[in-house]
Amino acid sequence: MNRASLGRAALGCLAGALGVAAVGSTAARADVIVLRGGGQVEGKVVPAPAAKSQSDKAKQDERVEVLLLKSKAPLMLRREQILDVIPKASPLDAYLAKRAAAPATGQAQFELGEWCESQGLDDLARVHFQAAVKHDDSLAEAHQKLGHVEHDGKWLSRDAIRKAQGMIRYKGRWITEEEKAREEEEAVTTAGQASWVRRINLMVQAVRSGAPDRRREAETQLMQIRDPEAVRPLMKVMGNAEADLRILLTQTLGEIPGKESARALVRLVLAETEDHVRAAILDRLRKNDDPGIPAQLMRALGADDLRVVNRAAWALGNLGVVEAVPRLLNVLVTTEQRMVMVPPSAPAGVGPGIGYGSALMAFNGSSAAYLNPPVVGPGVVAYGATVVPYVYGFYPDGSPVRPYIPPGLPGGDPVNLQRGPDRGPMPQLMTYTYQNSEVLGALINLTEQDFGYDVGLWKRWVARAFNPRPNPVRKVPQP
Repeated sequence: MNRASLGRAALGCLAGALGVAAVGSTAARADVIVLRGGGQVEGKVVPAPAAKSQSDKAKQDERVEVLLLKSKAPLMLRREQILDVIPKASPLDAYLAKRAAAPATGQAQFELGEWCESQGLDDLARVHFQAAVKHDDSLAEAHQKLGHVEHDGKWLSRDAIRKAQGMIRYKGRWITEEEKAREEEEAVTTAGQASWVRRINLMVQAVRSGAPDRRREAETQLMQIRDPEAVRPLMKVMGNAEADLRILLTQTLGEIPGKESARALVRLVLAETEDHVRAAILDRLRKNDDPGIPAQLMRALGADDLRVVNRAAWALGNLGVVEAVPRLLNVLVTTEQRMVMVPPSAPAGVGPGIGYGSALMAFNGSSAAYLNPPVVGPGVVAYGATVVPYVYGFYPDGSPVRPYIPPGLPGGDPVNLQRGPDRGPMPQLMTYTYQNSEVLGALINLTEQDFGYDVGLWKRWVARAFNPRPNPVRKVPQP
C-alpha cells in the first residue's frame, strides 16, 4: 500500500472515530494520531463537546478532541491538523464505553475512577474522583484518592489545609508569613531598602561608638523613622544586635504604622532570650491594635522549638488573648522524639559493654571500628562510624574482660571468653515529655483556673465552663 492509500484508509478510520454524519459510525477506536507538520500523539479521537451557541457550532464542526493516555484534559485539534490515524489498541476503547454508561452519581464516578486506576489511566481517574466528590461530598474514599484531608468536618486539599493554617505560597513553596518576611529581610533587594540599610548602619555605628551628642542624635533619628519600607532593613541591621539596641529597635518599630512593623514585633518577642527586652517588646505589642498579632502568636504555638512555643504562650497570656485557651491546651504537655546515643545493653550478670546492630568495618587486635546504624531526619539519612576498645565488659574492680584471641595473634592471652568487642554507644530514638511552664502560666492568667498539667481536667473545664468572650459588647441600650 502506498502513502496515499494509507492516508485514505487512515482518514476513513478517523471518520469512523469521529462519528460524523457522512459515515454515521459511533465505534470508538484507539489511534496513533500523526500530525501534519511532524509529530504524533497516542490517544483516542472523539467528537468535540456539544456547542452552546450557533457560532460555537460552526467552530465545533472544525474541531475534534483527542483523549490522551497521560492527561486529564483532552487535546483540542482542528481536523486539518491530523494527517494520519493508525489503529492501536489501548484501555481508552473500554473507557469510552464505560464513561458513556456511568450514571452521574458520586458512587458511579468513584467506581469509574478506580477502574481507570487499574488500567493505568491515573489522570483520567482523578477526573472521575473529582466528579465523585462534586456529586457526593461525603465520599471519604474519593477525597482520600484526591489527597484531601478532613479538617474541622470539611474535606480540604493539602493546599487549602496550608492556607487554613496561615501559610502562603512563596517562590513555589508553602511557608508561613513569618518565614516569608525573614527571607525578604535577608534579601533586602529593593533600592529603597538598600538605602535604608546604609543609613541605619551609620546610625547604629553612631549609637555604639559616637560621642554622647552624636549618640543622642542618632537615637533620635532612629526613633523618628516612620516609613514601613524601613522595617526589614531595621530588622536586618538591629535584630541580632546587643540588648540595648534591640530595645531601641523595639521602640522604633512601635512608632512605625502598618502590619509590617506589628509582625516584626511578634518575631522579636518569639526570638528574644532576655526577659527585660521581651518585656519592652510586650509593652509595644499592647499598644498595637493590629488584628494579625494574636493570630501570628497562636500559629507560633505549633513551632518545633519549645522555647518559641513558651514565648508565644507568655505573650498570649500577657496580652489577654482569651480565645487562645484551646490552642494552649494542645501544647501544655508536649512530647518530642530525638535520636540519641545510648550505652549498649548487656546480658544479665555481665558487665556493660556488649552491643548489637553495627557493622564491623576494621579490627587491629586491640580496637574495632564500626559503622553505626543510620540516623534519619527530615529529608536526610546520615551514617557514622565509631572506634571502641576490643573488650567484652568489666570486672567489679574495673579491669576489662577481653575476648578470646588465639595464641600467636597480637594481644593473644589465655582468657577464654569468645565474645565480640564492645561496640560503644548506639543511636536510639527516644521519646521525651515536657511540661511547658509558660503555657501553664498563660492558661492560669487567661482563665483564673489552675489544674496544673492535667490536660484532661483542663479540657473538661473548657467544655463545661469556658467562655472565650467573657465581656460581650452591649448592642442594645439597657434601661
